[in-house]
Amino acid sequence: MKNDYFTTGEFAKICSVSKQTLIYYDRVGIFSPDITGSNGYRYYSYTQIETFTVIAMLRDLGVHIREIKAHMDCRSPEALIRLMEVKSMEIEKKIQTLRQTRQYIDKKILITREGQKAVRDTIQIQVLPQRYMITSDYNGPDDTAAVTEALGDHLNYCSRMGLHNATPIGSLIPVESVSEDGYKYSKFYTAVESFPDEDELFCAQGGPHLTLYDDHGYENIGANCLRMIDYATSHNLKLGEIFYEDVILDDLSTEGYFNYLVRLSIPFSE
Repeated sequence: MKNDYFTTGEFAKICSVSKQTLIYYDRVGIFSPDITGSNGYRYYSYTQIETFTVIAMLRDLGVHIREIKAHMDCRSPEALIRLMEVKSMEIEKKIQTLRQTRQYIDKKILITREGQKAVRDTIQIQVLPQRYMITSDYNGPDDTAAVTEALGDHLNYCSRMGLHNATPIGSLIPVESVSEDGYKYSKFYTAVESFPDEDELFCAQGGPHLTLYDDHGYENIGANCLRMIDYATSHNLKLGEIFYEDVILDDLSTEGYFNYLVRLSIPFSE
């Protein structure tokens, strides 16, 4: 008995679980000791270790006790295959979500470090990489309520396109829309590392860009666009057609909407 079977405490130690968990599983009927010894004590067998490991794995995946019990009450090879196939698909979805989350975290680290090093309120020349973007058109007014609603629509669009995690959102400002009276957004965008159908993406060209970092939120966007246009004119630079507006430091790293660090960038040629 001693060599082939284990007390509740021994089995709990082997499986790295509490005795209370084993007692609970026994009580609800999903996993019980294998035998009752001549001394009246109940014992688990070594052959139950894999079974318990699978049950513990299912619980870690969020499978409810009722679902596990339903399977154990009507177990069969066919039922096991069905259960495992369903869980395999669920795991694959979680893996994809975790990959996207990891990409977001890594990108957020890079962007935040960029914000730490950024020179404020100075027009600079930087070489920026080519970027692919999921975009949503915007033709509404330049007021907070309309823009906020459009950003929500863009997030929903990204979700339908398969991006389900938090992703930074940028904006496109056509140069022709910039004047002393203000500016207008034409699109909102989310940059992506890869996408199954690149034909559906907007491509932002890489190469030399004029950039300007401002830590007063969106307060100076229009004025800064005009500054960059004037800079290009005075330095005989031919600007591209679109300004890219990216929030570099947001609520996660700075306090208050009006303290956001925003980067304006626009490609140019000489």
